[in-house]
Amino acid sequence: MKFDFFQTFGYGVDTHELTWPTPARHCDPTAAAQSFDDGFEQCALAHDVGFDSLTLAEHHYTPHRLSPNPIPLAAALGRLLPSAQIGVFGTDLPLNNPVRIAEEFALLDNVLHGRLRVGLLRGTPNEYLTYGTNPWESRDRFVEALALVRRALTEPEPFAWEGVHYRFRHVSVWPRCVQQPHPPMLLSGNSAESAALAGRLGCDLGFSYQDVDRCAAHIAVYREAAAAAGWEPTGDNIQYRHAALVVETETEAAALRQRYGPESVVRLFPPATPELGAVLGTVGAAMGGSARGLGGRAEPPPTLGSVEARPAFTFAPPFVGTPTEIVEQVRRFHEATGVGRFEFMLGVGAHRPAHRDAMAMLRLLGAEVLPALRSGRY
Repeated sequence: MKFDFFQTFGYGVDTHELTWPTPARHCDPTAAAQSFDDGFEQCALAHDVGFDSLTLAEHHYTPHRLSPNPIPLAAALGRLLPSAQIGVFGTDLPLNNPVRIAEEFALLDNVLHGRLRVGLLRGTPNEYLTYGTNPWESRDRFVEALALVRRALTEPEPFAWEGVHYRFRHVSVWPRCVQQPHPPMLLSGNSAESAALAGRLGCDLGFSYQDVDRCAAHIAVYREAAAAAGWEPTGDNIQYRHAALVVETETEAAALRQRYGPESVVRLFPPATPELGAVLGTVGAAMGGSARGLGGRAEPPPTLGSVEARPAFTFAPPFVGTPTEIVEQVRRFHEATGVGRFEFMLGVGAHRPAHRDAMAMLRLLGAEVLPALRSGRY
């Protein structure tokens, strides 16, 4: 197994504002700057205690994840830790100019001397309100943009692109990637369609917060598509992201389970108003993805127009407990799915440990959890 540390650069001060979008008046720039310092310190410790990679992602308008553009953060982190592998999982591709994304990945791979891994994702429904992106076009835009990024990173001669959603008279990305033909690419496995696409294209597969049965079903789709394309994925090609919150005693673990239970995962991005919740539910339906993580509710959000926005899946509970319990939970998940890379984060939605507690959890993960899982000493 391999293990990645997912750093969200959460704002280090409790804003008492759990809505999306969070009003900018709550942001103290001094506290925000300290939050980045704390996040980099956690990444350095994660690297020191044995995590295989450090990962970042794109999110907007929330104090829980201060990473509207993970590219400069990845560059800074990679220069701070010159031997660490860095993953950007991911860039929300339909929200961005795909040629610009190709240029930024190529640039970043050079800055990192070939230590980059990338994830190209569609993003969560709330992100589509950030720049006014049409969610009904999300899947088609993603497929076309993915093809454009891959060609932009591999084509040695200038070319033109005349697609349905993107048109460029000239494309010629400089510099070329250090890793040829391009850094390892990961696509989402949160839908069966995306899992099949990853298999056909020879990409890695990634899951976020999903339950074991859904992951196993989509991994089967992925493997079948890969076999039809003439290759066989290993466990290292399949990655699962969720929180791993570890403490030393069972008493502490019981308190963690009460705080970081499944309901806190459901409330990843609760909307500011019921009206916005209805809009987000419709956006989720338009994308064919999950709206439940945005509405903070167990029932479907209201019907808007002619679209009934039904949640596509239920978020699985995080890995929580003592080192022995965490090891057992991850072992069971690995054996049921074949996932070979686990991407751990410290925090669930709006709830995350203080910096000091996060550092203690990282030391415990590095000392007791990762070695046991790698060695098979369950």
